[in-house]
Amino acid sequence: MIMAQITYNHLDPTVKARCDELIATPLTFSDSGSSTFVTASVWADDYRSSLGTGTSHYIDLPISLDGTSTADFVAPTPDVVQAINLAISTLLSSTSTEAEQATQLRYLLHFVGDIQQPLHCTTGISASTPAGDAGGNQFRITGTWSNLHSLWDAGGGYLLDSLPRPLSVSKQALLNTRVATVESAHPYTRNTEAGLPNPMEWAIEGQQRALSICYSGISRSAAPTSTYVLTAKSTTEELLALGGHRLADLLNILLAVKPSPYLLPSGTFGFSWRSVSGFTYQIQSSSSLTAESWEKLTDVTATGSTASFEIPTSSDGRFFRLVK
Repeated sequence: MIMAQITYNHLDPTVKARCDELIATPLTFSDSGSSTFVTASVWADDYRSSLGTGTSHYIDLPISLDGTSTADFVAPTPDVVQAINLAISTLLSSTSTEAEQATQLRYLLHFVGDIQQPLHCTTGISASTPAGDAGGNQFRITGTWSNLHSLWDAGGGYLLDSLPRPLSVSKQALLNTRVATVESAHPYTRNTEAGLPNPMEWAIEGQQRALSICYSGISRSAAPTSTYVLTAKSTTEELLALGGHRLADLLNILLAVKPSPYLLPSGTFGFSWRSVSGFTYQIQSSSSLTAESWEKLTDVTATGSTASFEIPTSSDGRFFRLVK
């Protein structure tokens, strides 16, 4: 939910409104506890058994902890990389239904968070766990946490606050405070050059962090040191920001307004776009794509899920753009 709130803070207004529409779409599996963008980020865990999506929350990229060969390891599928790619393709598709897009947005909210957790990206191969340690679940430790995975799921204690849903005013305030702390330490800078990401690259990053940080400086059947726990907390804070910023950039691409041009037999040129009812869009024109300033033609206030603009064609060669 921290990561989702960070994402929500950096969505373009029309993208945010579109997300709100999709989150409000009725689904077979839904309840009041996941009725907002932030609380919907936990939906995939709430219904993972009912939906049969257990393996979609992680990817087991093997690493050897003691020199034991990883050659014979076969990772379960579908995995989180495949799940994220499916969500991306569904949200990009012009033929997917509202319910399909609503479902995949909820999955994306959760899985982009899961893939930031390093132990959701690997499994440790060793003489004692030749089939893998299930992302640290079978790496037993003592103290507050029973295994390495649970320590990292809790961010070394960074994520132990109880936030029951729906969020009360006080719990939302606690969430906002934590988000402000994360964003103060790791401010968002929009990646204007960002294209569609390759989530496998995120998974490989996680695998590398698992090897260099999660499995480093800790031993089986021993308690983590205070230094190790502090590293887990600071790394978790960094990854919450990274995941929130990555998801904001991704959704701002996936759900951006995309005009579709058309030409009518009457000689009228126009374009339509997916809109949010009540939002106002500005139509601008220029004789050059590289012009420093564009002429405002009109404002279009959407009255439904689709809006359009039309103008008689002319011979002067004009360009049009939509500003939200």
